[in-house]
Amino acid sequence: MAARLGGATGAPAGARSRSVVVQASASPGAYVGIKSAGQLQQLSRQQRPEGFWAAASRQINVRGKRSGAPRRRVATMMPVSTPKVLVRPQGQRQYEWVDLWESYTMNKVVFIREAVSEDVANNMIALTLYLDSLDKKRIYYWLNCPGGDVTPTLALYDTMQYVRSPTATVAYGMCLGMGGFLLTAGGEKGYRYSMPHSILMMHHPSGASRGQASEMHIEARELVRVRDYLSLIVSDATGQPYDRIIRELSRNKWLDPKEAVAYGMIDKILTTPMPKPPAIGPKINFSREAGSAMSSQDVI
Repeated sequence: MAARLGGATGAPAGARSRSVVVQASASPGAYVGIKSAGQLQQLSRQQRPEGFWAAASRQINVRGKRSGAPRRRVATMMPVSTPKVLVRPQGQRQYEWVDLWESYTMNKVVFIREAVSEDVANNMIALTLYLDSLDKKRIYYWLNCPGGDVTPTLALYDTMQYVRSPTATVAYGMCLGMGGFLLTAGGEKGYRYSMPHSILMMHHPSGASRGQASEMHIEARELVRVRDYLSLIVSDATGQPYDRIIRELSRNKWLDPKEAVAYGMIDKILTTPMPKPPAIGPKINFSREAGSAMSSQDVI
């Protein structure tokens, strides 16, 4: 599109207003005509970037390629941040806002919320050793674990047996595969709990190999050795005969909490709240009496 600046046709000489003559170009739909400077300014204002609501509605209502019906686009949600609570660390006078999981760690409560991998096991091992160095109180492991690798889980199990602090395991959500192994063998007998609607499952480890026949034979023998070792640990933790463990765990063995108690996988179903740990936040008395107001002594 070519443009030529000049005076308007029939305009008096020396006029201040100037116009723009827009000539037709080869592209279709080009504008042909004359526009004044004021009209050009209005056009430039109309071509500003769209606002927030216009962009949001354009992303939500997107028409399909073949049909004219609106099609909703998947919206990206903001990540939910971890809540923070007010606690007073041991040996300090001032309260601090700390992460919710960190506040539980101060009371020696550890959450395993994902499959046990190398990174998860390393973090849990380091945390277990640190909590054991603080005092000899019991460490509670809350498990919502869909499984994991055999070697990292065995490393975490060995650490739980190594520390001097007694351990307890609590199942909530699901404990499958190696998560069920940690629930059964990781906690001390008498301190293995489960929530009423948890899903529990145990099975033998699985693996795969490729290469020469001799190498595959070696890998298979190692997998059988690990299976026998885990079966011995589960047999000792549950009190079931070794032959029964070998036979029943060859396939996925699903149990509800009541069946897990009868099988020896757990010791108790948590239907009542556990004993609460000592409070670490400020205690405020909200009770009001007639003619009395809250004093500074109400806050400890």
